[in-house]
Amino acid sequence: MIRKLLIAGASISVALAWAVPSVWDGVYSAAQAKRGEALYAKSCSSCHRATLEGHGPTPSLAGAEFRDRWDGQTLDDLFEKMQTTMPADHPGSLSREENGAILAFLLRSNEMPAGEKDLPTDADSLAKIHFAAAKPK
Repeated sequence: MIRKLLIAGASISVALAWAVPSVWDGVYSAAQAKRGEALYAKSCSSCHRATLEGHGPTPSLAGAEFRDRWDGQTLDDLFEKMQTTMPADHPGSLSREENGAILAFLLRSNEMPAGEKDLPTDADSLAKIHFAAAKPK
């Protein structure tokens, strides 16, 4: 009986380890994405365009190309890229909270669902959220 309980407990632990949160689990709030939309218009749209389509060497921030580029990485990877290199004319000038709101807007723009809480902006929390290009079935 004890052996069965140990095996069952180990199976549950393994299953929970595989249940990594993803961008499809409502990791940002609608209010945060709304704040991010205004910040995006002010700080990002001059290069990435209001439609997020990018142009020339400036990459798109919405659609299959964007989702495929970040597929399999963590939100921390994307967030830190934003934090250290954007906006291109003033890298690092936006706060972590501002970049968190912009990232929430990008997730909403890529049709990833909102949840109840704001997206965290600390590296440890963001590193635990998986970016998946396609919605799990």
